[in-house]
Amino acid sequence: MKFIIQPYNPSWPEEFQRVKASLETILNEVDYVSIEHVGSTSIPGMAAKPVIDIDIIVKPSSLVASRVALVGAGYLDMGEIHLRGQFQFRQPGYGRLEPALGEKDADGRPRRNTYVMIEGCLPLRNHLDVRRVLLEDADLREEYAAFKYSLADKDHKDVGAFAGAKTEIIWKILRTAGWSEEDYAPLRLANTK
Repeated sequence: MKFIIQPYNPSWPEEFQRVKASLETILNEVDYVSIEHVGSTSIPGMAAKPVIDIDIIVKPSSLVASRVALVGAGYLDMGEIHLRGQFQFRQPGYGRLEPALGEKDADGRPRRNTYVMIEGCLPLRNHLDVRRVLLEDADLREEYAAFKYSLADKDHKDVGAFAGAKTEIIWKILRTAGWSEEDYAPLRLANTK
């Protein structure tokens, strides 16, 4: 499968705000911590797969209520993926075998990946630290963008293979964020499965 990589589009944060407003309505009775725009589309000027990545951060006590609310709004609960504390949801209208590769949805908007993340979990730390470092470090931002463009020219077995191909560049970003090899080992293992 091929992934689309595009130059930065200033409509991406606007799309996040639109979806965030919808999620706030869906989660109006859930005690969540925050809704965060993560991934490359959250970095101004960054080339990215045009997929809006969204983390809904919850305390463990709100996990069940958040999952129930999202399913009630038409999201497909894909369950806990790869590492403890990260629960993936397909946006309404898409099935288990329809990952977001960069194509637009039926309304002409970017697809999205939505995650419910337990506050403090390793995958959430990963998302937030990668975002922080890329916002702060223009050289790493350019290196990561160039690397992603090189991946777009290749055929990948699946989404996991695409993520796994980014393991070393993500490790470089997380080392810059202060991660140790011990911190990163579970993510490296998850991305090579």
